[in-house]
Amino acid sequence: MKRILLSILLILSLAQSFAKGDGIAGIAHFKIMMVNNQVFTYSQLKKNKPVVLIYFSPSCEHCQKFTAELVKHKAALAEKQIIMVAYEPLDEVKKFYVTYGLAAYPNIKVGTEGYSFIVQQYYQIQRFPFIAIYNKNNQLEKILADYGQPEKLVATIVKL
Repeated sequence: MKRILLSILLILSLAQSFAKGDGIAGIAHFKIMMVNNQVFTYSQLKKNKPVVLIYFSPSCEHCQKFTAELVKHKAALAEKQIIMVAYEPLDEVKKFYVTYGLAAYPNIKVGTEGYSFIVQQYYQIQRFPFIAIYNKNNQLEKILADYGQPEKLVATIVKL
């Protein structure tokens, strides 16, 4: 009986830790349709290079302000792999891509996971933009969620 109770407590503790982001082992096993109609997956990420995964919505005002701030730092972001994932239809994502001139950034991949919600469920995302930063060893460094200050979000990404 004690073993069962201890097992249940351990499972609940691990579940709570995972919900906070503490249990995230590596990057989500995403598969997105990019704006160029090609598929891009987590396995295509370059080794030994930091990754910034951004979950966004093209219609989200915070995401728009964040992206407008992000593109001001092209040189500082050049060594980071930036993956921008939405769930909306590809045509909406393409409009966002064009609006913010993201074609000028070869290190930024933009696409939709459609309604698979693999990324959304993996990180338990509830608000946009959601930003997960991984170091060159594929270890989670930080999850960012300061939605009111895009300058602070971008500054944190640039520093890492």
